[in-house]
Amino acid sequence: MNFRYHSPFKNRLDLSRLVELDSQFRELAKLQGPGTPRSGWVKTVRLALGMNSETLGRRIGISPQGVRQLEKSEADGSISLNTLAKIADGLNCDVRYVLVPRISLVDQVMARAMEHSKGAVPMGAGSTPMNIDGQSLVVLASLLSRIDQRAFW
Repeated sequence: MNFRYHSPFKNRLDLSRLVELDSQFRELAKLQGPGTPRSGWVKTVRLALGMNSETLGRRIGISPQGVRQLEKSEADGSISLNTLAKIADGLNCDVRYVLVPRISLVDQVMARAMEHSKGAVPMGAGSTPMNIDGQSLVVLASLLSRIDQRAFW
């Protein structure tokens, strides 16, 4: 969908971008596996490669004990992204992270707009925020243009 609207939200809320992001998140959800291993990805990949902590440490310029400490930090969620990227590079890996919405971004905006309008957001027959039709998107954009952006969230 190539729909764009101009409102006080133009720099903060872009419905077509929300629809695009939701589509990307749906694709990402298809790749979702069982989650992060208990010992973390660094240790899991290192062991799968048959690499010891001494070798990985040499590759990234730290001691074997430092590698194990970083693996522990990754497993408990306290490692920085920069440090994780450095150790991942030693494993010939890239770090990717993403914020995955619990509910779609369009659904979140739609729900909030409906709260502001007391539920008076007319939707097309059979449409939901996830498959919102063009007419409903125009109505939503019009509604959003009348809502004070500072009070929206």
